[in-house]
Amino acid sequence: MGGEPIKSFGLVIKQIRKAQGLSQEALADEARLDRTFISQLETGSKQASLTTIFRLAAALRIEASDLLRRVEEHLLAAKTT
Repeated sequence: MGGEPIKSFGLVIKQIRKAQGLSQEALADEARLDRTFISQLETGSKQASLTTIFRLAAALRIEASDLLRRVEEHLLAAKTT
């Protein structure tokens, strides 16, 4: 699997954030994280802890399980293309 889940997680965060019209800074403020960390997550250069996943989900107003389900779906879609 390597870095695929990490990259998929970042892409999903970015997709949801943009769909909600949020900047990286706004998401970072809402999740009590640093804006540069959000950028690093979105590019796959850093990975989120469990606490961070829950913070991001709350900031995006979705369930953590829904966030992870979307990451799984992204991974499956990437395998079939």
